Amino acid sequence: MRKHMKLITLTVVLAAAGWLASCNSTIDKEPNVVLEVETLTIPPVTSAQDSINNTCTYTITAANGTFKNKPKNQFANTSPFNDIILQNVVINYVWDDGVANVPVTAGLGGSVPADGTATAQFAVVSNAALSTDGPNDPAGTGRAGHTASLGMTFNGITVSGDHVSTTTGGTLQVNSCTTQFTGACCNGSVCTLQTQANCSSSGGVYGGDNTQCISTVCN
Repeated sequence: MRKHMKLITLTVVLAAAGWLASCNSTIDKEPNVVLEVETLTIPPVTSAQDSINNTCTYTITAANGTFKNKPKNQFANTSPFNDIILQNVVINYVWDDGVANVPVTAGLGGSVPADGTATAQFAVVSNAALSTDGPNDPAGTGRAGHTASLGMTFNGITVSGDHVSTTTGGTLQVNSCTTQFTGACCNGSVCTLQTQANCSSSGGVYGGDNTQCISTVCN
């Protein structure tokens, strides 16, 4: 009878040990840290129209993000194994006029130390995406004057090899395409071809658009 009781006890102990090992293996598969976006700055895109080619060119300023590496427990706040190496960001667009753009993947550089913060810059949009015309863009100026809601997923990997990611949102404003026409700048009886801004600054009277005077007589 005693031998039988010992055998049952041993079986229970082994089963419990197996259950604990199974739980530990699941926990070990999860990263020890969490990646978070603390702040995000997305500058607007500036646009300017070429008066000769009637095309819109864009100037894109890199976006800037501040990232936080948050440990899940008191053992995950030490470097270097819990540091996060930033890899990339996947950006999805929802434009105000419904024009569809394929997601863009932009590279990220740098790392976020364990229980610390770091900043990184990235391109929030491509020139190809900005050149996409919509049904309400008869002038062919693409995304000029439009706004996009952004969904951004930032991806990284810890030094120990665990993949981490975080998702946040933002807004991209593309300024309207400002036109800089070149025409006749009339100052007395002398006409020169200048932009309207340069003509005004030199004290002349602007008298034409593109490269044609509105008349053969300076006014």
